[in-house]
Amino acid sequence: MASVPNGTYTIARPGEQLLTMDGGSSEPKTPVVLLPPTGTPGEQEWQLEVLSNGNCTIRNLRSETYLSFDGDPEMNKPVVGFPEPREWALYQSTQPHTFHVVVPGGPIDGQELGLDLSLLNIFPPRIALRPLDVDDQDQAWTFQFME
Repeated sequence: MASVPNGTYTIARPGEQLLTMDGGSSEPKTPVVLLPPTGTPGEQEWQLEVLSNGNCTIRNLRSETYLSFDGDPEMNKPVVGFPEPREWALYQSTQPHTFHVVVPGGPIDGQELGLDLSLLNIFPPRIALRPLDVDDQDQAWTFQFME
């Protein structure tokens, strides 16, 4: 289990692609997507709060919705903004400040699920729950602390 201090972060993939609340909408179930910097305040900034059990919640500053998904976790389920907090586990990857964002509570149907790109071939690329491969650096996210 990784330790990341509470605070505001951008959450990025290589190539300046940032976890983004699509349009910064506060509507429930707004898709979470991957985009280059938009320049819109808060749309790509996330408040991380570590809970007493070591898991965390991740809330978008602009929409004030939480990184979540509808119902029970399952493979390929879209990741969306939700008004209620959802817990995530952070697994340290081999790079500093870089983590796998994982559904806590162990394997689901034999596989741990983490945040990754959806298989949908659309723009902007959507985020979905995908089988976790901790050896795959492309599945890890870099947490950049905002001063």
